Amino acid sequence: MNPTHPAIVPDWPAPANVRALATTRKSPGHSQPPFDTCNLGARCGDDPVAVATNRAGLVATLTLPAQPRWLHQMHGTDVFDADQSPAADEPQADAAIARSAGRVLAVLTADCLPVLFCADDGSTIGVAHAGWRGLLAGVIETTVARLGVPPASVLAWLGPAIGPHSYEVGDEVRAAFVDEDQCAAEAFVQTRPGHWLCDLYALARQRLGAAGVSRVYGGGFDTFADARFYSYRRDRETGRFASLIWIEDTLFARLLGNAFATLPPRVRKLHLAAGTRRYRGAATVKRGTGWLSRLCGWATGLPAAAPETPIEVEIAAGPHDETWTRNFGARAMRSRLWQGGTLLRERLGLVTFGFALSASAGILRWEVREVRALGLPLPARWFGGVHASESEHDGRYRFDVRAALPLAGELVHYQGWLAVADE
Repeated sequence: MNPTHPAIVPDWPAPANVRALATTRKSPGHSQPPFDTCNLGARCGDDPVAVATNRAGLVATLTLPAQPRWLHQMHGTDVFDADQSPAADEPQADAAIARSAGRVLAVLTADCLPVLFCADDGSTIGVAHAGWRGLLAGVIETTVARLGVPPASVLAWLGPAIGPHSYEVGDEVRAAFVDEDQCAAEAFVQTRPGHWLCDLYALARQRLGAAGVSRVYGGGFDTFADARFYSYRRDRETGRFASLIWIEDTLFARLLGNAFATLPPRVRKLHLAAGTRRYRGAATVKRGTGWLSRLCGWATGLPAAAPETPIEVEIAAGPHDETWTRNFGARAMRSRLWQGGTLLRERLGLVTFGFALSASAGILRWEVREVRALGLPLPARWFGGVHASESEHDGRYRFDVRAALPLAGELVHYQGWLAVADE
């Protein structure tokens, strides 16, 4: 994100691959008063050209991976699945979910409550537009259900909304909530006969808790009192700001596309991690015994044979490449991975492989398509015996790697399991 952009970055312990923010009315934009300057709402009376320009500018100024999936919000409970549905022209919905990287989810508000969601393993995200009508209708509960992950694994962030000291409603609003849940009475304070101050944040926390989401962050804003935000209650004729969330595009997610979402949770989690992460487990390593097999093993830095050995893996994932350091006991095997066209490139010692990735039946497979040694191309058919797969079994991430050559025979076969080091 552009560090000079006056956006609100959520203060919540979301995984490193989940990015989120809320714009403000003073974000860079082209709208004139009373919509100045960064109005993103297309249905509030602003010049359509200015709105379109403001929306287009977000991608560059906020370094977004794509244009946000804008919704035609109706104060209802419909949830748009950004993975399964085509990129419709503002589908009618008040919430959205995604599992694939690069889908930017968005809701527009100007007093209503934006709620952001993510799974704690970074595999799934969601967003909901929750004014009092949406809260009452169950937009939070519906969104949590549609995420498709255990509610206990969900984090929620409550974005900028009208505050509990500024939002006055009538008897009918309070009665509608209290009739559904007596505990909702705690979110209302009477100001005068027939009128009540309403705490949208408290109502949202109650409903999140009832849906099984206990890790809730944010709140404490007041769009009515805070000039950084548009407020319909304060100004009537005004714009809308956006709350955005997306999964950062990672190397494996980018190469696999929509197929990435079909992988088991622990496989996705390992390949969604950003920054440096460490894993530990155990492996069985078999090595070929012929002289050519040993020579090839030396050239690629393969691990030594062991019936069972502890393994520690460090993955340093940057925006363009990853460095994997596999420690088999006291022996380290380091490789660099990056995207080359449609292939995953991996440099192991003196050799660079080009793998085609595929995902089916819950298994991620690596198949050799190209090989170079010291920069010189080698016939890919020589490496038909090189295979790697990743899966999940008995609650553990599993790997199985086998490499064999026509003349050298089996070079190495190692398989085992990994767990996240801090679990």
